[in-house]
Amino acid sequence: MFRKALLLGIVTAIFSSLGAILYGNFYNTNLFDFSMVIGPVAIVAVCVIISVFAAFGFWLSEKVFKSWGEFVFNLLFCLGTMGSILSPINFQFPPAMLEQVHSINGVDTEMFFPIYSIPMHFFPVLVWMTFKPLFYRKR
Repeated sequence: MFRKALLLGIVTAIFSSLGAILYGNFYNTNLFDFSMVIGPVAIVAVCVIISVFAAFGFWLSEKVFKSWGEFVFNLLFCLGTMGSILSPINFQFPPAMLEQVHSINGVDTEMFFPIYSIPMHFFPVLVWMTFKPLFYRKR
């Protein structure tokens, strides 16, 4: 059971990382470049960590809550994801970086950072819920 959850976590890590990198590159190329704030390596690392924790959390919730395990896991994963968006909303740029961020195209771009980072917070949970039926089929 844990191997299947871990495999789903790895697939989630790969596809959420890929989606986040593509989204980040599109945003950085076409709108404002925030790659100096959070680069591709950090994005992949966060996706991998979240996905591995999700795999362990799913396995544990299935073990502890039995028939309610999937619901409990999905509820906690969604609440955790929604709660995580408070981080970019409250993010304060370090003074050294603030001048770089403000100088992009002469526009005050600091307020665009949450628009850049919030969608990426939802990639792991969306990928998990998309691929889960392939690993755990209803009988």
